[in-house]
Amino acid sequence: MDEKLQAFQLWFLQHGGSFGEHVELHYEPSRGFHLRLSQNSTLNPTSCIVSCPHSLTLSCYNTHSFANEFGHDPAGDSDPISSWNLLRFFLVEQYQLKGQSFWHPYICTLPDPFTKFPFNTPLYYDDEDSIFLRGTSLEYSTRKIEQAWRDEHAEGLRRLRQTNLDRYPWDIYKWAATVIASRSFPSNALESSNRLKSTNAAAGSSVLLPGLDLLNHSPTAKVTWHWGEETCSITTDKEIGSGELFNNYAPKSNEELIMGYGFSLFKNASDHCNLALGAMAVARIRDTLHQRPTSPPIEHAPEHDEQPIARVIDNTNAGHFATGVGCVRLTHNYDQQEMRPNHTFSPGFLEQASIAFSNVREYRQGFAHSDTNLLAGPLTRNKLHTTCAIVMILQKQYAELAAKNSDLPTWPSNQRQFHAARYRRGQLYILKSLTNSILDSLRRLAGLDASWPRDKRLIRLEHILKAGPKEFLIDFRAVLHVGFGTRNPEKIRQGMLLDSVFTLWLYGLWLWKMFVPTLEVQLSDRPTLPIRTAIWIDFIRKTYGDESDIGQRWTGIPAGEEGQSLTESCTYIIKAAAAKNPKSVYSGIEPSTDRLLWCLRVIREETFMCPNLEGKIGDENDEIMLFFE
Repeated sequence: MDEKLQAFQLWFLQHGGSFGEHVELHYEPSRGFHLRLSQNSTLNPTSCIVSCPHSLTLSCYNTHSFANEFGHDPAGDSDPISSWNLLRFFLVEQYQLKGQSFWHPYICTLPDPFTKFPFNTPLYYDDEDSIFLRGTSLEYSTRKIEQAWRDEHAEGLRRLRQTNLDRYPWDIYKWAATVIASRSFPSNALESSNRLKSTNAAAGSSVLLPGLDLLNHSPTAKVTWHWGEETCSITTDKEIGSGELFNNYAPKSNEELIMGYGFSLFKNASDHCNLALGAMAVARIRDTLHQRPTSPPIEHAPEHDEQPIARVIDNTNAGHFATGVGCVRLTHNYDQQEMRPNHTFSPGFLEQASIAFSNVREYRQGFAHSDTNLLAGPLTRNKLHTTCAIVMILQKQYAELAAKNSDLPTWPSNQRQFHAARYRRGQLYILKSLTNSILDSLRRLAGLDASWPRDKRLIRLEHILKAGPKEFLIDFRAVLHVGFGTRNPEKIRQGMLLDSVFTLWLYGLWLWKMFVPTLEVQLSDRPTLPIRTAIWIDFIRKTYGDESDIGQRWTGIPAGEEGQSLTESCTYIIKAAAAKNPKSVYSGIEPSTDRLLWCLRVIREETFMCPNLEGKIGDENDEIMLFFE
């Protein structure tokens, strides 16, 4: 047996630790120290694998006297040093004590901080390794966590009363922080401890459990944790044969596994991809949640550290704080090739995204999106807007990530690169699969899939150019020809003319229906509008009023100089078309700039951007859609 392993086993057993029958300590360079079941042995259900007494644990309970080494922050912070930071400095101190530390035999089983790569986590990647993380959220998380650790290291040094600050260098502090992040357990593991019942010392921190942390992770391991008054132990829930013994760290994505432990899993069913909304969207979410304190917070899957630096939301401010960050996970079986894999978003993300993409009407009326699947439940304008916006985020992330693939080596040259490359491929797979799946659903709704009926409430540019009374379409197309010289949908999109075209369309519909006070009464010499269109026109008239009071009822809808310029252009187009065809619906009355501005504002509120549904890439091919609410 390895000398370090033998010393740890002696220390562990002498102080009340125990291993299950036939459970042995092993060491392999590729797997480190771990536990195995001896050859030709079996561990029955409910059998103990390993048990650690509370007296051997390392937590903030052990740092009480050491905390006296830290005073107030000279920079002005009068709060005590955080429990997690104190535990890191305490572990550095124990490492520096060498054989004088009670935990020296345990510390010797941990990776050596002075080897080139003591851990395979991203904070220990060299430049060649880091290439595989370019463009991923893990690259950002790594920089964020390293900066946070450096700031906390500097804070601790400022607070230290002793003058020998060289005793706590950054390299060993980073090692200690990584040990705690990768091997610690929640502090509630000690809540039932007799030693802690009269104190809250363990609150908000983590605990190292020698012996128990020798079990590596397997998502198929079936084990039960037992937190007793004197010991912490793990038992197996099923019969186990000879070989390595495992713990189950709970479902984790490959990003979490690499950040926390330095490895990934093949065909990880818990893998996910992080998403983020823009700063303006986040500001709107925060304002709305401040007014609605009962809104649920986002639960973000990754928590890379024992401290809350990687959390998406601080639950103490639930309902008043949001970052617009979440994650999405595919829920299909990797062993089955599904054409349209299902997906699940982290709870609360879609509600916050729905707030970010709400129009003035929805924002004022209030709504909630509690689903974790984008198109689940009844369709609404807001749900479709949120869906399209998220698809465009997915497309952007995929394009940015794929563009950096050209810098990658042909093959990974070490384990760090291997796991980073697997993670990267998984991110691209999730982004691509989910984008295609959602676009397929949108194509079916828009009638581009011949095997599915079109949802006639969803209106694209092609629909307004073809649907409606023949007489109206002739007049509308004539206006487009006079104004833009084309009625071709592709040229209209590429010419960035969508706002103008939809505004002219809505203005024509209003003129067509302006003399009809109710749906039951129609002019006998004029074909009626399709019933859905007529109902929608009535809906927006009731919702947005008319041009005479739009400034009073909907002051939150911006128009600006650009809007004024666009409506003036539309006025010119209408007059030119009316001059060519005096019998056109557009020549019925003198064009009203206020009415056109009203139409523009309604269009900008009720429409939403959508990626091109015919497979054309590029912002110039994006389109706007309308949903008849």
